[in-house]
Amino acid sequence: MTSIENPIKITEGRIFRKTQNVRFLDVSVENSNGIDLVEHFGRSISPPNLSCGFKQWYCHRNQTDNNRVIRGHRLFELFNLSWKRPHWYVFLDKDVGALEIPPGCYHRSVSGLSGSLLINHAVRNENYNEAKEFNPQVIWKPALYTPHYFNTNPSEADFFINHGHTKN
Repeated sequence: MTSIENPIKITEGRIFRKTQNVRFLDVSVENSNGIDLVEHFGRSISPPNLSCGFKQWYCHRNQTDNNRVIRGHRLFELFNLSWKRPHWYVFLDKDVGALEIPPGCYHRSVSGLSGSLLINHAVRNENYNEAKEFNPQVIWKPALYTPHYFNTNPSEADFFINHGHTKN
């Protein structure tokens, strides 16, 4: 559930059947009209940092992402000036659900040593153009804001970024 203090929206899967050692989930996202499978092979950053170390970010104008990790772990960094708390780190694994990233939200993600696989249940509007939605850019403003955390904390997020795995 999102709030003025916490703009992070997660769509959880719905268990509709269970049998011995098997769980069936409906993982659909309302209004999704595109499904992307995104695999990071080993430790990866998307979009990658520039050679000088500056962070790059994606910012879709005509697509809402709903990223659901189905294997591995992924740490998302989000920045959106329309939020009361603009800078967030969100840690996802297969049990969390789909993270909504609205249009106009700058975002990037880091996978650990074992990589990750996710499904993006995209919601694309009539102006969507694949050639224009995936152009990484450098922004400086996140450094001016205190980050907030969802499903992680500062120590865990830093450990994952620096070591490529969780502390457990």
